[in-house]
Amino acid sequence: MAVRLLGRVEKQLDEALQHEHGLPLSEYRALCALSRPDSGSALRMGELADRIGLKDSTVTRLVGRLEARGLAERASAAGDGRAVAASITPAGRQRYAEATPTYRAALGDALETALTNVYLADLAAWVRTGEQAVHGTAAPGPPAEA
Repeated sequence: MAVRLLGRVEKQLDEALQHEHGLPLSEYRALCALSRPDSGSALRMGELADRIGLKDSTVTRLVGRLEARGLAERASAAGDGRAVAASITPAGRQRYAEATPTYRAALGDALETALTNVYLADLAAWVRTGEQAVHGTAAPGPPAEA
């Protein structure tokens, strides 16, 4: 059920971001990772891939697309001229900030919709609140961050 819920949520997120901002979900996630304070001034491609759950080669192409649109930059990684690191540009930060309310609204809508599905309701409720939908009791473990 987790895979089914994740697939539905990701589909709705991608559609909303594409429609409102022309920004695929994978690019939004990359901008999110690059904009985090714990990312420093740049992230190596492998680290970025780990943070957004994609393969290194996929992230290289993704950062290339962001770079072509002026949303990210690539440079040699500090301390290792052979490694490549990516950083977010001011335009990328602005685009990320503009898209975040859409992302959050779409995430809420996707989880709300999942509550109406008998197979997904309990999991969706737990993700949203940490409580089970059926009994309203606390579910074991912490709720996922949005």
